[in-house]
Formats: sequence, structure tokens, C-alpha cells
Amino acid sequence: MSKHSYVIDGTPYEVEVHTRSGGQADVTVNGARYRVEQHVASNEAPAAGPSHTLPSAKRRPRASSGELRAPMAGLVLRIQASAGQELAAGDPVLVLDAMKMENSIRSPHAGVLAELAVREGETVLTGALLAKIVAKS
Repeated sequence: MSKHSYVIDGTPYEVEVHTRSGGQADVTVNGARYRVEQHVASNEAPAAGPSHTLPSAKRRPRASSGELRAPMAGLVLRIQASAGQELAAGDPVLVLDAMKMENSIRSPHAGVLAELAVREGETVLTGALLAKIVAKS
């Protein structure tokens, strides 16, 4: 195992690389475990270890349809909706504490809260899946 410290856009990240095999690695970033893949452009030499693409606070994470993702790293303070609940666009889903500021994370569209992927007290990174909201059929 190797340990690394990174600062990305002013945010510190502690990274532990556990195992490496075939262009993949198991890593822990600030306490959360991930499987990462190394991608090498055809004109580049491979890096000494796996490449890590950590989310930037300045870029908005991409979400597939129905996914509600964390716009910033933080602590889940309160869950304000429950699985199966109908939501209108803009309804609060949870409160995320980031840098001692409470941020209301709201439903981007009307639908049903199909899944809550986090719990109160959980720390999330930028881009982490928070919930899945499906359109009413």
C-alpha cells in the first residue's frame, strides 16, 4: 500500500493505493473506497502508478438522467425526503454541510425519489451519488 496527499483546487485529499492490477487500482480517498482505472493516451508513456482523476470543485459533476450528485464535498447533515416520496422540481432532498455552510440539495425535476444513496452523518466527495429520482409514469 502507498499513501499520497494531494491538494486540488484548495481541497486536501488523502489517497491510499491498496492494490494495482491490469490498469486498475483499489484506492481510498478521504476514507471512501474506489476502484479506479488508468487511461493512457497512445502517445504517452504509462505513469509509474495508477492515474487518479479526482473531481474538481470548479467543475459540475456529470449526472445521468435521474441521478442527483453532490455538487461539492461535504457532510450530509439532514435527509429531508424519503424513498418513494413524490417530489416537485426544487423540493429539498437533503442538506449538505460544506465549509461550515449548509447547502440545500434540491430535486432537479419532478419525480419519485427511488433511492437515497447516503445517510445522515456520511461524508461525500464532489460527484458522489446522493439519490436517484425517476420521472412519474
